[in-house]
Amino acid sequence: RGLQALLALEDARVEAIDSNQQSIVSIARVRSEQARVWRDQMGFLQGARAVEPTSPDFIPNEFATGVIVSERGLVLTNYHVLGDVEDAQNSYWVTTVERKVYPARIKAADPRSDLAVLEIEARDLTPIRFGRGDKARRGQIVIALGNPYAIARDGQCSASWGIIANVLRKAPQLAEESTTSRKPTLHHYGTLIQTDARLNLGSSGGALLNLKGEMIGLTTSLAALSGHEQPGGFALPVDDTVLRLVESLKQGREAELGLLGV
Repeated sequence: RGLQALLALEDARVEAIDSNQQSIVSIARVRSEQARVWRDQMGFLQGARAVEPTSPDFIPNEFATGVIVSERGLVLTNYHVLGDVEDAQNSYWVTTVERKVYPARIKAADPRSDLAVLEIEARDLTPIRFGRGDKARRGQIVIALGNPYAIARDGQCSASWGIIANVLRKAPQLAEESTTSRKPTLHHYGTLIQTDARLNLGSSGGALLNLKGEMIGLTTSLAALSGHEQPGGFALPVDDTVLRLVESLKQGREAELGLLGV
């Protein structure tokens, strides 16, 4: 009976990963200068064949994960992975599970919620299926899909798993922030799911799944970005607020958050 229970758990994990891997993409942020230097170096080493960001041999300095939220080429990710959105030197590239690489543009982005939507010229994609992150419970088994350390730049996401350690956690303070600095996002006030699943650098914008294969959180590697060890990883919970913000961003509209001033 014990072995049967373990096999059932294994089957649930495998099915959750298999049914969602086509909805996960890898994201590369490339500055024009980096692309030029890489072409010069690889052109010297390989002769006339220049290596572009569309090549699987190209290793970006900045990388992240995205989740498909529309079959018509819309990808959800974290705002912080975009860097300076006003910098014309930045270009973004998305690789799907079919190993196809697309240039991406920012459809809409909101720094307060740390959410952004990219758009690529692709159709017939498979959107992720949302669950409810506000129903998450400590001890619940979860699976994280992402692109840690750009290892999934071929579009084949990596998986890790663990449990929900706690809920309503505050985002970790970034290394460059002072203790008196203004809170940069609403998640610094305590909204996040904490998990012991491994969320290394590059996992930002990935999916945190329950065993039903539903996305209950958007993973973030803010802990890795902070420059020191943190108690597990974090994810933005899929709740009514996040779902409303995502719909606004998908339509290219500004995300609206209600504030009470006294």
